[in-house]
Amino acid sequence: MKTAEKPLVSIICTSFNHEEFIVEALRSIQEQTYVPIEVILIDNGSKDSSQKLLQDWQKNASKNLEVKSIIRSQTINYCKSFNEGFNLCNGKYFLDFSTDDFLLPEHVSNCVEKLEANPTSSAVFSDAYIISQNKKKSFYARSRQGDLKIPVAEGWVYEKVVASHHILSSTMMIRSAYFEDLGRYDESLAYEDFDIIVRMARKYPIVFSNHLGVKKNEHPASFSREQYRAKTSRMLPSTLLVCQKIFEMNKSASENKALMKRVFYEWRQALISSNFKVAFGFLELSEKLSAKGGLHLLYSYWTKSQLDLSMFFPNRK
Repeated sequence: MKTAEKPLVSIICTSFNHEEFIVEALRSIQEQTYVPIEVILIDNGSKDSSQKLLQDWQKNASKNLEVKSIIRSQTINYCKSFNEGFNLCNGKYFLDFSTDDFLLPEHVSNCVEKLEANPTSSAVFSDAYIISQNKKKSFYARSRQGDLKIPVAEGWVYEKVVASHHILSSTMMIRSAYFEDLGRYDESLAYEDFDIIVRMARKYPIVFSNHLGVKKNEHPASFSREQYRAKTSRMLPSTLLVCQKIFEMNKSASENKALMKRVFYEWRQALISSNFKVAFGFLELSEKLSAKGGLHLLYSYWTKSQLDLSMFFPNRK
């Protein structure tokens, strides 16, 4: 496909105190083999040197790369911030890219090829390298030769994504028109990926591209590290809200069974981290799902007794 015929891709980059990673992250955009790309830079109120690094990079960016920016003096809700950045997009497809991650050179090209070949799909996702404490592993299990050990489910994956962490959102390329059709990110939530993935999967197929497209850094300041923070998680209340939304979206017993699996997992995390207000919400939802059995009795008792065991589970992730 000639460059003039290729669809524009928007990369929406959000920075928040990422000075350690930001230069490499932005370089990885310039090293993409795909054109045309536009970049929307968002700094969500960083207190380190991230804003200056973003502005310096914008001044020196390739002439072939259109760059727009939003620099905030104060931090706002991530979903609201991103939606405002999306207003500046012209791409047929977009990436929601955090500037503490790193794109591998063929990622955009591979994702566009997959979406162009599957015109009814809302998004494509890939595999990624997870970088944690100087160790690297793929998100999906692979052999020493690099082959997937288990095929990755794709297509109509609603039940799969409801039940488990099946798609790594940092690898996703999303079709802009479908994102708009779904109402963008829900600004009542503290984080975006669980909700948008299940909403996309409810209405559209999602396809998989068998390549390693992203290096995802897991570090102490990662927002995801706060998911199960003891007693004060900012993310668990949003997880509960998404599960409640899923209950309303479900259409079958098998979909409720998938939600039950997710509810028990998140309920356990709420209990371990002593986020008891959220735990009561999962208790109520489990009863709507007609949950039974010993585990349900245990979690119900633990919720009502509010037995704080969080000191035995430090550094919950």
